[in-house]
Formats: sequence, structure tokens, C-alpha cells
Amino acid sequence: MIQNQRKIALSNFANLIAQDYSINNVTYLDKILSAEQVELYTDHYEDAFDGMLVFDEEKFHVHLNIDRGNNPDSLRGRFSLAHELAHFFIEEHRVPLMKGEVAEHGSLHDFKHSDEVEEEADYFAACLLMPEPLFRKAPKERKFSLNTIINLSKNFQTSILATVLRFVEVGSHDILVIVSENNIIQWFAKSNNFPNWKFRFKVGQPLPPNTVAGEYFTKPNAKYIGVEDVDPESWFFPSWIPETQMHEQCYYSESYGYVISLIWFD
Repeated sequence: MIQNQRKIALSNFANLIAQDYSINNVTYLDKILSAEQVELYTDHYEDAFDGMLVFDEEKFHVHLNIDRGNNPDSLRGRFSLAHELAHFFIEEHRVPLMKGEVAEHGSLHDFKHSDEVEEEADYFAACLLMPEPLFRKAPKERKFSLNTIINLSKNFQTSILATVLRFVEVGSHDILVIVSENNIIQWFAKSNNFPNWKFRFKVGQPLPPNTVAGEYFTKPNAKYIGVEDVDPESWFFPSWIPETQMHEQCYYSESYGYVISLIWFD
């Protein structure tokens, strides 16, 4: 886990870069590549990686794997490219690569890294694509729902998954996001002020069956399910009775193959 002071430093650095290359909330990564004289290559690498930063004794190169949907203009590709630029900009990542102290390696982006270097690159990429000052000022609906995330995704040209995780960090509403695949919970993230209740679920185990996410797998043709009122006890062991209604809404991410469940209160 990245320490808070390190997060602040990475965020401030990414914000400074984004200031020079953002127009109408969109960070133009191609202009960053050009300014830094980093070459970009797109090719077929099967399932080997999403992106890779390479140094050849003279300059840096980024390779994007189009077999995993990483076209430079796709939402997934934009995050993969921003992730590799993070390795380039973060001195502790760049210098060892230049000196040959670490081996070149491809990055696989599924937002559940246990490696600190990859976690830092993910965080820097999110800050570069969705700088906190712009993200906080972006127009939002009065009532939170999946549409809030979808509109922010369009605004910043970022994937739904990357956008919802950024919203967890600096959004205007406290939420819990649970990510599952084939009915198995992969990981979760929550806003700091979301109720700190004991969960009824564990990572690596099936979704609770009486949740909207659990029911989603009986409706595989639905891209997303509308907002539904849910009982907190379907997901948690509540330690107090909330005064507001809890809601849940799901979205299927075609790019990552995940079902994303959003949970929040009025």
C-alpha cells in the first residue's frame, strides 16, 4: 500500500505534467510522448503484457499490446500508456531501468497489484489522466449513480474501472466498489468515510447470492442493471441502523471482463 505522503507527492507531480497537456479535462498522452522524445510502438504480443517501457541506451520506448485492447486511443490503451509514462516520470522507476539494475518487464493492468512499483505506476497514471483539481470540479449529477461514473469516464476519456477507483479516492460521494469475475469476488475498494462495517463476503469467494451483483450472473446479457434499493445486511453485518437508503448498481466491463458493483447511501 502506498503511504499517504508518497501519494501526495505522486499526485502533485502528475498534476504538474497534466497542466501542460490537458484540454477540456482530457490529458493528451501523445503530446507528452513527443515532448519527452519517447517512441511509441503498437504490436501483437498475445497475452504477454498490456504495456512495457524499454530503454535502449539512448532513449525510452513504450510498447502497447493491441491483442489486449491497448490501442493508443482506446480507454484501456490510454491507461496502459499512462502507466508506462508513470514508470518513465517516477525517478525511482526510471533510473534503475536506465542503469540496468532492474530487468525490463511488461505490465498487466487489473488494478490489484501487490507490487509497490506497479501500484505506484497505477496511481500516477490515474492522477495524470484524472488530475484531482479537474476531477473535483467536473460536472456531476445531484444524485450519485453509475451515470455519474459514466459521464466522468466520457469527460476524462478513461475506463469505467479506472474512473470509479479515482472516484473512491477523490469523489464527491462515499462509495464501495466490489469487483467480481464469474461470480467470484476479486477485490474491493471503498471511500474513507464509507461505513466501516464487517463484510459478509471475502475476496476469492462467491458473491452473496441475495445482492444485485450476485443476481447479475442470472442476467448475462445486461450491460448494467438500474439502481436498486438493497438491505445493508445483504453485504454487511451492520453495527448500527443507517438513516438513509442503501443502493446498489452493477456494470459489466467488457475491457476487463469484470462485473463492477457500486454501493452507496443517499
